[in-house]
Amino acid sequence: MSDEPRIPLADALPGMGIHPLEDGEVPISAFLLIKLLDEDGDPSWSFRTTEAPNREELLGALMIQVDLLKASLLSDWDAD
Repeated sequence: MSDEPRIPLADALPGMGIHPLEDGEVPISAFLLIKLLDEDGDPSWSFRTTEAPNREELLGALMIQVDLLKASLLSDWDAD
């Protein structure tokens, strides 16, 4: 990761939006997976964090999301 100072999300991802949190939920950290076009115009992936994440916590959250995505893809495949 870069040692550059952090900037507001709206400045980092101009023109993009995100679904809001539920009432009463308070954000404390974010891990963003960003699909982008590189300098040659080729699609690529990058990630950014709002702070240095707890790696164990992040790994657990990502593993849950991978499992949910796999289940969704399998469900879609079985429906065809």
